[in-house]
Order: sequence, then C-alpha cells, then structure tokens
Amino acid sequence: MPSALSPDDLRVLLVFPPQGHPTQPYLALPSLKAWLAQHGYSDCTVWDLNLEAYDHLVSGERLRLSLERIRERAAASGLLAAGSLQGQDIARYRLLADALATGPYVAAHVDEAKDAIRDSTQFYDRARYLWAMRTFEAGLKLASTECHPSLLSAHNYTQSTSIDSTEDLFAGVDSPSENMFREFYLEHALPRIERQLPDVLGISVTYGSQMLPALSLASEVKRRWPGIHITLGGGMLAYVGQRLAHAAPLFERCDSIIVYEGERPLLELCRAVAAAGGVSRAERDANANANANANANANANANADAAPASQAAAQAGSRSRGHALSPPDLSGVSNLAYRGPDGQAVTNGELAPLPIDELPTPDFSDLPLAQYFSGELVLPIAPARGCYYEKCGFCTLYTAIGPTFRERSVDKLVEDLTTLQRRHDTRYFYFIMDDLPPLMAKRIPPAFQAAGLDVRWWCDARMEERIFHPESLAALYEAGCRKLMFGFEAGSQRLLDLVEKGTDLSEAERVVRHAHEAGISATLYTMVGLPTETRAEADLTRAFIVRNADHIGEISLQMFNLDMVSPMYREPARFGIARVVDDPRELPPGQRPAQDLARYLEHESQSGMTRDEVRAAFVSILGAASDALPALRGDNFTYYRYKSHIFLYLCRFGRDVFRVEHSPALRGERPARVLSSAELPAQVDLAADASLTPLPFPYGEALDRIERAWSDPTPLGGVAASSSPVDASAAPLPRRPGAVAFLGAEHRLVEIGADAARVLQTAAADGTDAALALLGEQHRSAAGALLARGLDLGLIVPAGADP
Repeated sequence: MPSALSPDDLRVLLVFPPQGHPTQPYLALPSLKAWLAQHGYSDCTVWDLNLEAYDHLVSGERLRLSLERIRERAAASGLLAAGSLQGQDIARYRLLADALATGPYVAAHVDEAKDAIRDSTQFYDRARYLWAMRTFEAGLKLASTECHPSLLSAHNYTQSTSIDSTEDLFAGVDSPSENMFREFYLEHALPRIERQLPDVLGISVTYGSQMLPALSLASEVKRRWPGIHITLGGGMLAYVGQRLAHAAPLFERCDSIIVYEGERPLLELCRAVAAAGGVSRAERDANANANANANANANANANADAAPASQAAAQAGSRSRGHALSPPDLSGVSNLAYRGPDGQAVTNGELAPLPIDELPTPDFSDLPLAQYFSGELVLPIAPARGCYYEKCGFCTLYTAIGPTFRERSVDKLVEDLTTLQRRHDTRYFYFIMDDLPPLMAKRIPPAFQAAGLDVRWWCDARMEERIFHPESLAALYEAGCRKLMFGFEAGSQRLLDLVEKGTDLSEAERVVRHAHEAGISATLYTMVGLPTETRAEADLTRAFIVRNADHIGEISLQMFNLDMVSPMYREPARFGIARVVDDPRELPPGQRPAQDLARYLEHESQSGMTRDEVRAAFVSILGAASDALPALRGDNFTYYRYKSHIFLYLCRFGRDVFRVEHSPALRGERPARVLSSAELPAQVDLAADASLTPLPFPYGEALDRIERAWSDPTPLGGVAASSSPVDASAAPLPRRPGAVAFLGAEHRLVEIGADAARVLQTAAADGTDAALALLGEQHRSAAGALLARGLDLGLIVPAGADP
C-alpha cells in the first residue's frame, strides 16, 4: 500500500491553453497557485501555454514553414490550375493569394513586429504600433491558412467542427489537418510535461475558444501518461461542464471537471490525489536522473542494444509517470464531476463560495510577464465576485460564474495592488468584476490616496447616477480610473424594464456625460434583438449613441443571444419569448439534443422584429456608431480590437486620444497620371517593402464575392458563419491572369493586372526605357501610366532611393 504524499511532495501543473488574448496574463491560475501555496502545496507551476503558442506559431521560422506547406498543398490541390472557381474554392483561393503575396514579407518581419509591440517606446508611436500590429495579425492569418478552414486570431479560434456538439467537438480534437495546436503540443508542450511529470494537471477553460485546444492537450497527455490526474476547470465549464461530463469520450481524455469556483475544490482534489499515494519528491528526482542517464545511454548506442535501453528507461521512470499508484477517492471533492466506479458520470455537491477576503494575492511569478503582446504590463485583479444587482434577465454571470455577490475589502485591495506593484513594477490594472459595487466606488478614492497608490485601472459598471455622479467620478479619476465599461444595453426604457435592467435612460445619459467630463472614457455594452424589440426601439438605441457621441468613447455591440443559464431561458414567457427553438427540455427523458453543448439557443419572440430585421438593425446601429465615434473608424479600429491597448493609450494620452480619426495618407492617393520618358527616372528599383505576385484569377472579383457574403450578421456570432463565406449558386470565377502588389510598410494589397506587373518588373530589371517598349509602340503611353502609378504607389522608386 503506497504511503500518502505530503503537500510538499505533490506536484501540480496549472495550464492556460490556447486561445485567449495574448496581451495580458489571465487571473484564475495565478490565484489558484497562491491559494494552494497558502495551504502547503508549494510545488505548483502556472504555465501560459496560450502565450507560448502565439509566440511560436507567429514567429519568422514557423511562418516560413507555414508558407512552404501552403505552397506545397496548393500545388497538390490543383486549385491554381483550375479553369474556373466556384463556392468554397473562391474563399480558398483568396486565402492562398493573400498568403503568396504577403507571406514572404510577414515571415521576414514578424519577429521585429513582436519586439515593437513589447517595447514601450515603439508601442506608443502610432505609426510603428499600427505597422507592428498589422504584421502580427497577418502572421496569424498566414498560420491559419496552413490549417484552413481553422482560423486563429487574437480574439478567437475556430475549426470547421462546432464546439456545440459532443460529436463535433471530439472530431475536431482528433483532426490532424485542422487542429492548429497538435503539432505545437507534440514538439513543445509534451516534452516539458515529461520533464515535470505532475501528479495533477489542471487545464483552464475560460472561453469557448479554449475547448478544442484544452481537450486536445488533455488527450495527448492522457494517452502518454494515464496516471496523471487531469482536471478541467474554468468559466466555460460553469455553463457546459455538467453536460460535457455525461459525454462518453470525456473521461477517456481527462479524469475530472471542476465546475464553478475552483479554490476549495482544487485543494480538496490535491488532498485526495496525495492521499492515494505516489512517489515522493526525492524518489521522483532520483527516477528523473535515472531516466536521463538511461536515455543518454540509449541515444549513444547506435546498435541493436539501443531499443532495449530505451525501453528500460521508460520502465525505470514508470512509477513517476502519473505517480498515483491507486485511484484517488474523489467522493469528498466538492463541485467535481468525474467517472464513478460503475463508469457513469458522478457530480458531487456544490460548496458554498469562499469569502474572498480569505484569498491571497495572486501569484504571477511563473509567467514570462515581459513576453505579453503589450508595451506595458497590465495585470488583472478581482476586487469582487458576482454581481451586487443580480436581476438582469439576459445575464448569466451572477448565476454561472458567481454565484453570490462578494466584495473584497478595500484594505485587502490596497494590499493586493501594493504587493503586485512592488513585485512586477507596473501601475496598470484591470479590475475583473461584473460591476463596481457602490460602497467600493465610495471607499476606493480615500483608501488609495491614504496608501499613496499611484495606479491606473478600468472595470465594468452599472449606469447608476447614485454611484457615478460628478463628485464621485472626479474622485475615481484621481484614484486612477481611466475607463468604465457600462451595461447600457438598449435605448428603449420599455425594453430595459422588460429585462429588469434596473436603469433609467435619463440617468444613463447624465452618467456618460459626467464620466467624460471627469476624464474617464465610457464604453457602452449595447444589444439589439431583445425579445419583443421593434425596429423603432432599435432606432432609439441608434439615436442615443449618436446624440451622446461626444461623451462616448466606444460601444461594444452584439445581437441578443438566449443563454441557457439565464433567467430568460428559465421563464421565457415572462420576458416576451413565445418559443425556444430546439429546446432540449422538450426532448424525451434520456435523449441528448444534437447540439448538446450549446450555450445559446434561437428563439421566437411574442412580437417585434424578425431575425432578418434584427440583422438589419444591427448593421444600422453599427454603421451609425462608426460614423459618430472616431474610435471605430480608420486606424483607430486596430486599437479597438485590443482592450488593454486602448486602456494604455488612454492612460498615456488622455480621454480624447481616439476622438480624432487617425488614417495616414497612403502612397498613391492621387489621380492617375502619365509621365513621358523624359520625366521618368532612367533606372528604378522595386521598393524594399514591395512585392509583385502573379495570380491566375482576378483577385478583386474574388474579394468582392466574399465581402458580399460576409456582410450579413448572424444572430449568435455577429458575422456570417465561416463555413459558407461564398454563395455556391453564384457564377463561377473565370480564369483571367493578373497580379497583386503588396506594400509591406502599409500592409496594403493592390490589384495591378498582369501587364502592370510585367512593366514594373522590367523597369526594375532593365530600366524604364525597356519597360516603355514592353507593350509595343502603340501602348507606350499606357506603359508610362503604369510606371507613373508604380512610382505613386511606392512600388518602384528611383534607383538608390530606397535605403
């Protein structure tokens, strides 16, 4: 019978897998590490595998490999040799054309771009920042094209398979061609796990975009080291964890799921695994040394003895591969789902949430904080959990993520911020909470002042004038608040009352104005398509935004989604919902719905707009907001996609930094002109950042068809589904050779035509006189116009002019 492990002997590895924003660390795992250490479990490591994945996949070396594979697969597919293209092939062609045109430049410059994003001087230089971010995003697109139709951005990760279905989810996990992370795991993650060989591997699933990568990692680890106890936790599992637990394949890939808050369940789980017994730290280290020596001997012997030596190495380390020598007793671990002795899923009882003043300051010490994609470090901290209001009919946060509202004392918050400032030399913080509680809003300014705290922060808030009036907002600004993200939702008081929002539109208007006057940027969370909403009411939302545009920093607009954890789903008729489409509650007992992991369901409203009308209203509101709010226009939109970057610019340059549209003039923005041979430089070079790529199909026509198909938002995602970006019934795209020019400094693709490409290439190789003669004497003036355009665009430059 193995002896129980002491807390010091238990090794825990907590992993944040792809995909989440790589601009700042996430809070959950550093919080759990500090909690475990407080209870004696000191051998706990936090690993941001998401950050490492972005850094690896979007690196010059890896993108050159991506480009090589894209070219090989294009040649094998015959796509570029086809006589015409239709449907999905048009979308594939567009991606391929982009990769061929931009890939060499992006692969050559992406490491420089990442360095610029991480450098505070370059980060705050707008021109340098925009170039760096565009290069980084182009790198993400190139990496994604290798695994098409998978798509990795800074904001999401999708494959062709849905995460709303168990069958699709596990098919996606096991897809070698689409799974963008499997090769990365095999080459980079698994060797590190083998070196550590934890007793407990915790994988955080905060977002739906992490479902596939998390289960992929769990599957690979469980296949190799079945004795490691793998547990999944995180915010997403508060919504789908118990349904996922009843999916047959799950517990072949992991051992348990923690639903809701993780501190006490993870501590109880560690105690249970330790009680089952295993290998002590001293024994583990001795076994690791034996493994290393055996492997070294095996590698040194290039003969028949090598294989037996390698097998011996594996056997020598077998007790340390998984450690637990008997299954742990999980019956006493709260908030845990696992497979019971009879093979059926078991869900233990829920435990009352912790008073959060008992929690220690998060420990970010394991993370490579200088490697996040941001010019300054922004750290998250949670001053409260749950929502003090807890009534909004559409919301799920206070039921799924909470539950129950608790706020940390301001003294504890001051202690947290002081500690983190001292440890990590930053003054920038994101206060993660559903809304800023009234008492905390009142107590923060004097407490921060008394402690001498010099910090900058932002958070979510409710539009209540009793909390956010001119005096309080001025005090919050002095205490470091630079941005408040308000739950506005809609411009109709009837709708706000229907969904029990508890806010008054006249107050909301004053709160936005007061925040602006205090120097605090206001973001409005906005929805369209609430049950029974009419087009006239959607127009009221549009009018509110336009009318208050001088005081609004930005909006975050989405179409209403009926969440299965919300009060609206539990009581649809009370909120104006006539029918829930494909409602799983209507199925016979024991029958699982096809979309058994779906968070959102379609619905039919008792009255109001149809779904097509909701889509049209969405486009109308977004268009009006873009016209009225400079933050949503031009180059400002790049910042809009990166919330911590917006925040840092607000801190550096003030509330109005995005109130002016910034769109630098592009090369070539002048009328076409014709230059005579005497006016042309005799010798020209292709610009250092320019490239010309011949293509077999008209690029612009392909782009037009895709843009039209993507222009219509869908109810749940805001944009059309990626599985059908082109109308299959449209006429084929004919083969017509052309070319595109790429200007790397601007990240600008220009369709120039086959003749233009030939003229410009000839001019760069043999001089402009040869280029003028290329098309024949009768087309000499046309060639001159093409050369003039090339000079205007910056594709060619006078010889020696480009450094």
